[in-house]
Amino acid sequence: MQRVLLCDDEMMNRKLASKILVKEGYEVVEAENGEEALALLDNESFDLILMDLMMPVMDGFEATKKIKENENTATIPLIIISALSDKEAIHKGLSLGADDYLLKPFDLIEFRLRISNALKMSRLQNSKSEKEILCIMAKMAEYRDNETSQHTVRVGEFSAFLAKLWGWDNERVELMRLTAPMHDVGKVGIADSILLKPGKLTEDEFEIMKNHAYIGYQLLTHKETPLLKLAAEIAYTHHEKYDGSGYPRGLKGDEIPESGAIVAIADVFDALTSERPYKKAFSIEKTLEILKDGSGKHFHPEILSLFLENIDKVIAIKEAHKDV
Repeated sequence: MQRVLLCDDEMMNRKLASKILVKEGYEVVEAENGEEALALLDNESFDLILMDLMMPVMDGFEATKKIKENENTATIPLIIISALSDKEAIHKGLSLGADDYLLKPFDLIEFRLRISNALKMSRLQNSKSEKEILCIMAKMAEYRDNETSQHTVRVGEFSAFLAKLWGWDNERVELMRLTAPMHDVGKVGIADSILLKPGKLTEDEFEIMKNHAYIGYQLLTHKETPLLKLAAEIAYTHHEKYDGSGYPRGLKGDEIPESGAIVAIADVFDALTSERPYKKAFSIEKTLEILKDGSGKHFHPEILSLFLENIDKVIAIKEAHKDV
């Protein structure tokens, strides 16, 4: 449920606005002046702020200025509330960083639409920022590893294709396309001496290497948004195996999220069929043999079966995203 901070010194105004907001499905927290609003923002998170301008103790102008100057609260959409006749106050509020304004007395339709639009715009901006962050983190992981950027792109494309076959809706498929390339982002936390070692890792080194799944999860769990939540889930679970012999938690069967089971197949397929400085590419035939042998052991058998049934399309995706 999205949370709205409603700041107005007039109790009747707060009651009226709160009634509308609650009916629309928002959680409302009230403040009587700017000082109270700032105290609440220091301790709680909000998705939207409604700020009256004329209030005692600290008016809406000063509160708006402080909110928009604080990096922790600057991106929260803030709508100022003013009387129809006071255009100068509206202009001043907007110049201080307010994102929109509402006029008193409220027009019910306008009230709903302005709030809905402000929240929608905020979600779009946050989504764009998250995608940019994911791209930067993916690039960081690539530069630390021997993988190519096309490997991560292919894993994203294979995973989205397989998720669609498995019955995911279009929105989740697109999330998969964006997040699957982040599967190994936790490798940024592994020492180069292990990550870039040309030979086989020792038992102790492999134990350290396995930490990258948890590190990736930790890097991606700071915000509970669908994009980052799925990215964290994939990073944490794509090395789990169907028979419980994987890592980091030894999950088995349906304990492994679909996202992790899907990316496990996509990642192994691309790793086996790609040439690296330390190995030659396996043939498609040899790769399919390895995948089939891992059915019910390494891989989810039904998801793998679907992947193998559509191998011609998978190969076409790989051809479309060759290493440069």
